[in-house]
Amino acid sequence: MKNGIKYAICLVFLLSVADASAWVKTGHEVISILATEQLTPKTKRAVEKILGGDIRSNSVWLNELKKPEASAHTRFWHNTKIGKDGRSSTRSDKDGIVQLERNIEVLRHRNEHSDSLVVAALRTVIHLVGDLHCVAHIRFEDIPYSDNFIFYRSNGKSMKKEMCSKMTWYKLWSKWYFDIHAAFSPEMFAEEIRMCQSDKFGEYMHGTPRTWVEEMGRESRPLIEYIKPEEVLDNATSYNWELVHERCLAKASVRLAVVLNDIFK
Repeated sequence: MKNGIKYAICLVFLLSVADASAWVKTGHEVISILATEQLTPKTKRAVEKILGGDIRSNSVWLNELKKPEASAHTRFWHNTKIGKDGRSSTRSDKDGIVQLERNIEVLRHRNEHSDSLVVAALRTVIHLVGDLHCVAHIRFEDIPYSDNFIFYRSNGKSMKKEMCSKMTWYKLWSKWYFDIHAAFSPEMFAEEIRMCQSDKFGEYMHGTPRTWVEEMGRESRPLIEYIKPEEVLDNATSYNWELVHERCLAKASVRLAVVLNDIFK
C-alpha cells in the first residue's frame, strides 16, 4: 500500500495446494466493491435481479463449494496453466480459464438455461475473474513447483532460514498482503486501490479472458523465478511486490465489470 497507516502483523499458516483458493474473502470483496462501481445501471439491475443480492455477497460462493460434501470437482477451477510459449491454450475441464469461458457463454445464452444454472454461472464468473488475477494461481508448464511451494520470508534482520518465517507461495499472494494491514476494511483497501490505480483503469479494460491470463503469466513468471522452493525471500522484495498485488486486484475489478457489462449490455 502506498498511503495510509501500515499495520504489520506476523501470521503464518501453511495451506495445502488442494485447499488453496485465490484471494481470501477480503480480496474478493475488494474486487466486488470496485467492479460494482464500474457497472452500467442496466448491468447492475440485471446482475442483482439474478443473484437476489449484490456481487459482494456472492463473490466467495465458489470457495464454499470446494468443501468435500459439496462440489469437490470445482476445486481445480481456481487455477490456470500457461504453456512454455507463454500462451494459454488449455482446453482442460479442470482449468479456470476454460470454466470462466464456459460460464460466460451460459450467461450470454441465459434464456436457454434454467434459473439455477444461470445463478451458478454468474457466481462462478464473478469468482473466477478474481481468482485468475492472483499470482499464486498462475501455473507454468515448465516450472513444476509453480503449483505452490514453501519458502522463507526474511524479517529484514537475517537471511538465515532459522531466523525467517516459513511461508507458501499461495499464502504470500492470497492472504499475507491483507494480513499486514489488519486494520484495513475491504472499503479501505478499495479506496487505496482507487487512489493508486484508477488512472490505469482504462488500460486494463482491453483484451479477453485468455489474453488477461497470458498477461498474468508475464507478470507472474519473473516473480516465481526470483524465489525457488526452500530459499529465502528478502524483506524489501516481499514489500515491493505489494504493488503487484494492488495492480492485480485493480485489473480483476475492472475486467469483472467489463465482462458483466458486455454480457448484459
